Amino acid sequence: MGVTATAVDPHRPSLLSPENRPVSIGTTALISLFAVEYIAVGTAMPTVARALDGLGLYALAFGATIAASVIGMILGGWWSDRSGPRVVLLAGATAFSAGLLAAGLSTSMELFVAARGLQGLGSGLATVAIYVVIAQGIPDGLRPRMFSLLAAAWVIPGLAGPVLTGFLVEHAGWRWVFLGVIPLVLVSMAVLLPALGRTEPSTDAPYLGVATILWAVVAAVSVGVLNLGGERITAQDVLIGLPFAVALGVAAWRLLPPGTFTLGRGLPSVISARGAIGASFMASEAYLPLMLQDLHGYSPAEAGGALAVGAVTWAGGSWLQGRLRDTVDRVRVMVAGCCIILLGTALLFTAIALSWAGWTVLVIWGITQTGVGVAYPTTSLQTMRLSPPEVLGSNSSSLQVSEALASAVALAGVGAVFTALYAGSHQSAFLAVAVASVLAGMAAVATSARSRPA
Repeated sequence: MGVTATAVDPHRPSLLSPENRPVSIGTTALISLFAVEYIAVGTAMPTVARALDGLGLYALAFGATIAASVIGMILGGWWSDRSGPRVVLLAGATAFSAGLLAAGLSTSMELFVAARGLQGLGSGLATVAIYVVIAQGIPDGLRPRMFSLLAAAWVIPGLAGPVLTGFLVEHAGWRWVFLGVIPLVLVSMAVLLPALGRTEPSTDAPYLGVATILWAVVAAVSVGVLNLGGERITAQDVLIGLPFAVALGVAAWRLLPPGTFTLGRGLPSVISARGAIGASFMASEAYLPLMLQDLHGYSPAEAGGALAVGAVTWAGGSWLQGRLRDTVDRVRVMVAGCCIILLGTALLFTAIALSWAGWTVLVIWGITQTGVGVAYPTTSLQTMRLSPPEVLGSNSSSLQVSEALASAVALAGVGAVFTALYAGSHQSAFLAVAVASVLAGMAAVATSARSRPA
């Protein structure tokens, strides 16, 4: 497909050159902290819920973060276009830190859930602003490597995060899982400040309408409700969930750019592809450790190794796309990555259906996540290339909102089917998960193939 790597030119500007260093190091550090907190909370939550006598709000502590992040993404995109990313990133980092402080000092589960929502709002604002900072501060030729660096920012937290969090919870107390991150956020922002001073707003950015804000709230509430489903799905849960699923679909239609659902050529299909990619790997990743335990007798630690393998190969795929020549057709790269995802999910279905050995699942998941590593950052790069400056923030927001909403719908739908089948046949339940991932993978290939502008 004409995709070849190139040697490093010693005279070419790098991400560590003085003019690029504040952006590359500062944004990577901040994303690493978001990753650490995302991963650490899952490890610490059982202890937190017991300490605050809040097992009944266990799921909501996760759902509130996801829901608030959607609002942060929508507001952050528009705000970055109107005022520049500097103020948005500062506001997001402040809100995230305030959420960490409130979580660490919480005396009840209700306060903890509210603090988790504040963290989500802050991370949603900051993540979108980071994309705009990269677009304004990193040359186009270095952006593929910049996105591979951001992918690598998840690897160490993914490998070491659970172990370090467990050690911290046991020896220092769960509150330090949150309080200990605040100084690191401040250091990251200090590194970024020189680059933020060079950012600028767009004078032609559109205003954010009241209707958009309302639809963002509808989407956030719907995501929160749908993410409350889990261990047992009753008829009442279905009756409650269906209206919210419909509301989420309508909200997504209103929030995402025209053509996103009808696979319009160019940017709309890039945004659709990002959603399909997220839905495909999230549907499988959520159930992969459980599948290895149930079907292959793996211990929890051994099953968690699958996620570690995926984190490493994701970073490897992202590194690979970052080393390609500037002249490489990035649409082909995106399609190739999505084809690898589809191949991996199809192999996963086959492995479950034919009861292949557990180690083959680890290999297959590594292949699948390599495809994600290739395709995922390419959607970010293409969004920047296809966006006029005055709507770069809102388009970057749409890219991430598409992923968040598609993943939420996939997890809710897969969760309902999985729960219905699990009691009767574990294998059938996991096959249903794989089917959902394959269908989303097919959608990713179809949408990425239409991402070339007409």
